[in-house]
Amino acid sequence: MTGSPSKPERDITAAMRRAVLFRTLAPAALARLAASATALKLARGEQVCRSGERCAGLYVVVSGRVMLSVGDPKSASKVIELIGPGGHVGLAAAALGVPEVVTAETLADSTLLLIPRAALLDTAAGSTELALQLVTALSRQVCGLITDIEACSLRSGRERVANYLLQNAAGAGARQRPITLPAKKSIIASRLSLTPEYFSRMLHELIAAGAIAVDGRQITVLDPGRLRESGH
Repeated sequence: MTGSPSKPERDITAAMRRAVLFRTLAPAALARLAASATALKLARGEQVCRSGERCAGLYVVVSGRVMLSVGDPKSASKVIELIGPGGHVGLAAAALGVPEVVTAETLADSTLLLIPRAALLDTAAGSTELALQLVTALSRQVCGLITDIEACSLRSGRERVANYLLQNAAGAGARQRPITLPAKKSIIASRLSLTPEYFSRMLHELIAAGAIAVDGRQITVLDPGRLRESGH
């Protein structure tokens, strides 16, 4: 007779259920993945995985925040994405079985779940729902990268800053309420392919235009219409 899951197993299952990839997964498939997962607690500034090294599997962010970047942090690097709770790291490398092309580093004390590649692929082979979710997630990543290339190639720095703030305000459902940037301004600047100095100047211009108000990492969209005009 099978006993009830232990508290750590229940906690892992609950955390995975909150992840974007697994929200609609059937309980049996979710339980198989949860049984293979390992909880990791990382301090701020620790590396989850490094470019050029084989990824142990798929990492699911339970709490904290993880920064994905390319290049050498000691010389020149570019922030690709910021991953918060419910997001995941290493899907492409895990699916293909190839070394990572990005370096993942925690921006705050974080808890992650590591799902081994073999367990992920074995479960996907028997679950159409999971296989579809993986394909959807990878497709979104491709579309996101194309959008980033378009923005960096065809949009001005001012447009990039304005559109980034509008997206964050929309995602937070904020109107005349402060939104908190997910990282310090130099990291957001790198995410937008801007220098920190240029990013600060664009913020000051948007403040002067009456579109936003800034208090440290908190930004309030005062006039969405005016900010939207800056984004076109």
